[in-house]
Amino acid sequence: MRHNILIVDDEQLIRQGLRARIEYLGIDVDEIFEAENGLMALRLQEEHPIDVVITDIRMPDMDGLELIQEMQKKNNQIKFVVLSGYAEFSYAETAIRLGVKAYLLKPVSNDDLKAAFDKAYKEMEQTASVRQEVQMKKRMDREKQVYQQEKALNALFSSQEAGAVTREQLCKLCGYDEKMWAGGAESVLYLAILHINKESFEHQRFRPVDHELVRFMIRNIFEEIQAPCEKLLVNSLSDTRQMYGIFIGDDKKKLRMEVERIYLRMRSVLEKKMGIYLTIGVSRCRSQLEGKETSEARQALKQRIIYGKANIYFYEDIRILGEQEFPVSQLHLLEQYIEHNEIFKVKNLVQEIFSEELVKKYGSAYLRIMWIRILNLLLHHYERRGRNAAEIEKMLQNYNLLDRIQSLQEIRQKIIEMVMECVSTESVADANARSKIQMAIGYIQEHFAENLTVNVLAEHYGMSPNYFSSMFKKEMSRSAVNYITELRINQARELLYHSELSVVDISKKVGYEDSQYFFRVFKKYLGMTPLQYREESRK
Repeated sequence: MRHNILIVDDEQLIRQGLRARIEYLGIDVDEIFEAENGLMALRLQEEHPIDVVITDIRMPDMDGLELIQEMQKKNNQIKFVVLSGYAEFSYAETAIRLGVKAYLLKPVSNDDLKAAFDKAYKEMEQTASVRQEVQMKKRMDREKQVYQQEKALNALFSSQEAGAVTREQLCKLCGYDEKMWAGGAESVLYLAILHINKESFEHQRFRPVDHELVRFMIRNIFEEIQAPCEKLLVNSLSDTRQMYGIFIGDDKKKLRMEVERIYLRMRSVLEKKMGIYLTIGVSRCRSQLEGKETSEARQALKQRIIYGKANIYFYEDIRILGEQEFPVSQLHLLEQYIEHNEIFKVKNLVQEIFSEELVKKYGSAYLRIMWIRILNLLLHHYERRGRNAAEIEKMLQNYNLLDRIQSLQEIRQKIIEMVMECVSTESVADANARSKIQMAIGYIQEHFAENLTVNVLAEHYGMSPNYFSSMFKKEMSRSAVNYITELRINQARELLYHSELSVVDISKKVGYEDSQYFFRVFKKYLGMTPLQYREESRK
C-alpha cells in the first residue's frame, strides 16, 4: 500500500536528507511533499491527500504540536512522526497524548526511521481493513434489507386476494415515516409497472444477461429525481425486465402530473445517455392498496401493444384510449410530419387532434393524454437527433404549461410553436452532423483495421449512436457497420491477390481477430471462401 508523505521542517537540508533516506530505505510512497513551516503544511493538506506527516517540534510561527492539532481537526486519520532534540524531550508527553506514532530524537537512525514508518503503515492497514469490514457489513445489511423489502412488496403485489393494506402497513413496508406524509389521511397512491423494452439489450452496451445492471441504473436515476411526492422503486422478482414503482401524494391530479414528469425526466436521461428504453403502466389512483393495483397496471401496460412502446399508460385512460375515434393514427402521422419537416401538415393535424368536438367528447383527461403524448414524441425526436441537454431541458419545461393555458387555440398554438422550435434548427444540426460524418468516414478509412464500433465513433464525434447511424446511412446509403465491412473485405481481396500471407494473418491485418468469423463474413460478402477467391483472381 502506497501513501503520500509530508515532511515539515524549517531547514531545507534536513527535509532533503529525510526525503533521500525515505527513498533509500525503500519505504512505499506515492508522493513526498515538503513544507518549511506549519502554514505551508496546512495549505498542502488542503491541496493533497496526506497520509503520514514527519514534523520537527521547533519551527517559527507554529510549532510541531500546534500543527498536529490543526491537521487533526481536518483529518484525524493522519499518522504523525515527530522529530525532536534532547531539549524538547519534555514535549513527548503532549505528543503521545495527541496520538503521535513515533517520537524520534535527533539525529535519527535509519533503523528508527524505518521502524516508525512500519508502525504507522501497519496501523493504517489495520484501520483500512476494519473500515472495509464495517462498510461491507453495512452494505450486506443494506442489501439484505432491500431484498426483504422487495420480497415483501412482491408478495403483496402478486397476491390477488391480499385485501386492503392500511397506510401504516404500507409505511412500514416502504420504510416511510407516516408523519412525513403531508396529506395526512387524504393521501393517495399509484402503483406502476416499469417494463424495460428489449431495445435496451440490442446495442453493444448491454446484453440480455445484464438485466440486473440495467435495473440498478434505472433505480439510481429514479432516486436522483427530486419530487414533492413519496416514491419507491423495487425489482420484480418474477420478471427480470420489470420493476414496481409506488408513488404517494396528497392530491390525485398533482400526483398524476408528478408520475408523468418523473417518467419524462427518467426517459430523457436513460435513453440519451444509456440506451435504456422504458414503458410504464400505472394503476388507478387509490387511497390505499386494495389488491387490484397490479392487475390494473398490467392492463395499462398492455396498451403498448396497440399504441407503441416507450410511453406511459394509465389504467384510468383505457376507456378513452379504447374509443374508435381516439386519434392514435394522427399521432403516428404527426411523428412522420415532424420527421420530414412538413410544417403545413403539422398545423392542420394539430387542429384535428385538438378539435372542439374531440375535447367535448373526452373532456380534460383527453387534453392531458395528448399533451403528454406529444411531449413524449418531441422528446423522442430530440434524442434521436442527438440534441444537447439544454434543448431537452427546455422541452421538459413545457410539461406544466397546460395548466396555465386558457383556450384550445392557445394549446394548438403552443404545440405548433414547440414543433417549429424542434425542427427550426434541424437543418443546421443536420449540416453539422453531415460534416462530422464526412470526418468519420475519413477516420474509418484510416482505422478500419482497428476495433471500431458505432458507439465508439458516435462518442468520438459527439453524437448519439442512433443519430450517428441515421446520418451515416443518409450520407452513404448504407450502415456504418456495412461500410466498415466493405473496406475490410476490399483490403482482404488486395492482400489475397498480391501477397502470400495466410488467411489467418490477413484476417488480423484487416481487423478480424477471429479468423473463422472473417471466413464466414468473406464468404457471405463474395459468395466464395478467401482461398477460392485467391485461386480465381489469379487465373
